[in-house]
Amino acid sequence: MTLLRLTALLICTGCMAGQCSVIAADVIVALNDSASAVSDQTVHVQDIASVFGGTDWDRRNIGQLDLESLQEDGRCTITKKQVAMRLLLAGYKRDTFQITGPDLVAAQHTSPIQLRGELERLLESEIARQYAVGSDRVSVRLTNQAHLATLEKQLAGNKVTLELLPRNEFPIGRTRLNIDLIDANGHRHPQSLDAQVSLAMKVAIAKQPIARGTIVSEDMLQQVDRAITAKADYLNPETAIGRTTSRYIPSNSILLANHLVATRQDSSQGVRRNDLLDVVIKIGRGEIRLKDARAMEAGRIGDTIEVLNPQTNRRINASIIGPNLATVSSHVGSP
Repeated sequence: MTLLRLTALLICTGCMAGQCSVIAADVIVALNDSASAVSDQTVHVQDIASVFGGTDWDRRNIGQLDLESLQEDGRCTITKKQVAMRLLLAGYKRDTFQITGPDLVAAQHTSPIQLRGELERLLESEIARQYAVGSDRVSVRLTNQAHLATLEKQLAGNKVTLELLPRNEFPIGRTRLNIDLIDANGHRHPQSLDAQVSLAMKVAIAKQPIARGTIVSEDMLQQVDRAITAKADYLNPETAIGRTTSRYIPSNSILLANHLVATRQDSSQGVRRNDLLDVVIKIGRGEIRLKDARAMEAGRIGDTIEVLNPQTNRRINASIIGPNLATVSSHVGSP
């Protein structure tokens, strides 16, 4: 009876001891050969390795073991020895598992947001280089989130560079950028990225409504920096002063190159007596044009002269603003 109790006690003790260590069939932890992508701040065995052999429970449990926290730059390296020590700490016996693969494996946190930021930075630099503008003037925003998520999986945290395929004109506004992604091995991966591209540039803004035929003076315009997202032939503010408007320009609008024409050399003369001229009558933000009015006296640009309306045979005072062109405010009596 005493022998039976002793045997039972030994069996019990062995079972309790078994609870303090994990008995696994032969398990192989194969470390990845290339850098591994990590979805959060903690690196687990399954992030950097594949687990083979053992039971389903073994593979799942080992895969979920935490190894290391990512550093501030979102990267870290893990050694084969670290993985082995982690399995030992988890209770696996040294002779029940094998660690294969490189002695050192890299892990990097990647997400579509981080990938997008990196690609946008590379694209801004590449566009600035190709079109000889300052990189601080170019802004790129990638817009296809689903495509970025696919790239995330394809790149798996690998470092890449890119080349933008040349275009004849600056890619501004909503556009598609054709690029080659180049991996660490020099392999090229063609991609087409949906993007919104803007360019910061100085433009001329009309501070007030400007009638057609007006010679532009400095007080009519304001030079500002704008992020431009539409294709147009924007006027160089430095060349605007002294030129003549070719159309009515509303207040606060950006001037384009075709809004102005060269001013005739004899424009300082303005009009001569009996010249026929157009009189622009400003009404709010619009204008009415009185054609073939007759100058009753000569005058230069900036002068106020009497003008005869042949339709009503009435005279009005009008200010000369250009060659054979005058203007009158809407509060003046009807011509």
